[in-house]
Amino acid sequence: MFWKRLPLSRKLFAAIAGIAALIVLFMAVMVGLSMRSGFSAFLAEEELGRFDALVAALQRAHMPDRPGWPDLAASRNAWHDFVRRNLRPVGRGPPPADPNRLPIAPATDPPGTRAGPPQGAAHPPPTGTGPPGGDPLQIGRRLSLLDARNALVAGAPQYRDVVARRPIETVSASGERQVLGWLTLSALPGRPIAADSVFLNRQLLTLGLSALLAVVLSAIAAFFLARTFLAPVHAVAAGARRLVTGEYDTRLETTRQDELGDLVADFNALATGLDAAQKAERQWISDTSHELQTPLAVLRAQIEALQDGVRKPDAAALDALHGSVMRLSLLVGDINLLARGREGALALNRGEEDLHDLVSEAVESVRPVYDEADLRLDFACTGNGLVSCDRLRIRQVLDNLLENARRYTTAPGQVSVRIDDKENGVVLCVDDSPPAPPPGAYERLFDRFYRVESSRDRRHGGSGLGLAICRAIIEAHGGSISAAPSELGGLAVRVDLPRGGDGP
Repeated sequence: MFWKRLPLSRKLFAAIAGIAALIVLFMAVMVGLSMRSGFSAFLAEEELGRFDALVAALQRAHMPDRPGWPDLAASRNAWHDFVRRNLRPVGRGPPPADPNRLPIAPATDPPGTRAGPPQGAAHPPPTGTGPPGGDPLQIGRRLSLLDARNALVAGAPQYRDVVARRPIETVSASGERQVLGWLTLSALPGRPIAADSVFLNRQLLTLGLSALLAVVLSAIAAFFLARTFLAPVHAVAAGARRLVTGEYDTRLETTRQDELGDLVADFNALATGLDAAQKAERQWISDTSHELQTPLAVLRAQIEALQDGVRKPDAAALDALHGSVMRLSLLVGDINLLARGREGALALNRGEEDLHDLVSEAVESVRPVYDEADLRLDFACTGNGLVSCDRLRIRQVLDNLLENARRYTTAPGQVSVRIDDKENGVVLCVDDSPPAPPPGAYERLFDRFYRVESSRDRRHGGSGLGLAICRAIIEAHGGSISAAPSELGGLAVRVDLPRGGDGP
């Protein structure tokens, strides 16, 4: 529970610093252990490197016709005597008072026997003991002679790991080197001597101080990294709290190019979307109230005229009232349809329909009106027009597009309707002749209550919701609708419908 209540900055700091500290301490311990064990090997290698006289004597004593130094293997005394004659002091510890008494423990085996570990003993006991101070480096218990096949010839049984090996070689007449045997030296048992202990302790102390410094530096780096990583997170959190209060103009600044920079960019995109949605909502409410105000004002004026006796409640007055109510009802229905389309709740009754038949029916139904307006209406269809759609809703889209083209095309003019196949759907295009909307108006033609004030305004009638309703219906079918300049000089509306039921 305590860990869960900690701030994220402290959790990140503790995680980074703790992991770094554990890694550094583990490395320090492993290096320390390796140094302590490797130091003994280093001392043994150093000691064995000083046995030049003994190696030279073994080279001279080796006989090609009798390999393996059989004379030294005959008894332990022969080996010890040979070492005493040819071993020089290794330079560690006090030199022996008697030059003939080198630091080699006396042998205890009878003449003619070969040394070896006791039968069945995993760790044989040391062979021979010297007088106190006679063999301070325990050479007699550590030095061994092996033949070329690594078989023990003479010396101490290797009941400890051999950490130093030195080859005994000879050079043939052709210049090739041949290994005659090996001189091995085990690590010195027990603690190193005073000088070695001081050196080793100093190295371990330096290693410990380095590990401590590394842990401190890791903690400092973790602290600054935690602050660096969490600064954008705190900024996003503060910005989110401002968005909750309705400050949708909130934007965050960042120069980062990593994932945290992407997080800030996504936050700014979210804030921009919320700001645009709020402005669109306000515009929607304002436009809706404005559009409802006109029919309500007309209806109120007519009712007040009846109340004041200015008009008589005859059939003409009732027809006018009924017409105003119907226009108001249609407007409310259009607004309700757009609201449901925006919420994704527009109900569709899908079926397999031939778009050619739907468009043909819609074109023929409006052809008399087009003829009366001195407009030529053409229709062409290529390929298969089968789509999965709601027949009534698609007919509503066709009626809106044809009515929109009739209203805003100057007579004499032309309107062309065409159906084309594409890979996974059908394309419906409605082109008309001039006038055309201004260049910057094409993207806004499908906005609610939008009108082009120059040529497509209220004088032609309509509430400004026709193309917005078309977009809501087409998008509910999983398709798309767009506007662009027409080759005929006016407006071209393109509708893309998927052939299957891919809509929501």
